[in-house]
Amino acid sequence: MIQTYAQSIAGQMGIQLSKISVVEGREVGCLDVHLLHMHVGSQRVSALVYQSELDELLKVSSCERLEIKIRAALARFGKSQVS
Repeated sequence: MIQTYAQSIAGQMGIQLSKISVVEGREVGCLDVHLLHMHVGSQRVSALVYQSELDELLKVSSCERLEIKIRAALARFGKSQVS
């Protein structure tokens, strides 16, 4: 669901993501956080996502804090990478 949510926000910003991936925090010893990686070509930006934000997204299909984080990360691509 987080991938679809990020793709939707990117689309609203006019950004065509080529890949979205999530690194589970458990893999690196953090139980309540994940890394959301978003790619445009060879460029990558990331956002730190808390489990509570994912839980909220699942409950109500939106999370203002998460949206702000994703938008801030996507803004780092800059205008030259936007398709």
